[in-house]
Amino acid sequence: MPYKIKRTQEFRDQYVKLTRKNKSLQIKIDSKIKQIAANPTKIGKPKTRDLKYTYGSHVADHFVIVYMIIEDNLLFLYVDHHDFVYKEAPKILGNIEIEFPELWAVMSPDLKRQLKR
Repeated sequence: MPYKIKRTQEFRDQYVKLTRKNKSLQIKIDSKIKQIAANPTKIGKPKTRDLKYTYGSHVADHFVIVYMIIEDNLLFLYVDHHDFVYKEAPKILGNIEIEFPELWAVMSPDLKRQLKR
């Protein structure tokens, strides 16, 4: 199934910051995004606790992309070094209702409860 790709503002900002002077990393992130889009549940690992309903996939040695699947949408939440990504990504989940109201409208009640925490 082809997914509609969406990126949070935090993902876009961090992507620019990380790849501005590192074209090699940009190529790796872009390649990983294509792999995830082709098969998101096989490429990433399901996350737990504060990141329940999300997936994480490693890029290069120490970078991680965190994303979630909402119906036919693939929402890229954040990309950063492993040491930081799991601290920042949960904060971004709370903004989905405002930044992506069209996705919020189709989310399951259980997912909405998780994001409101």
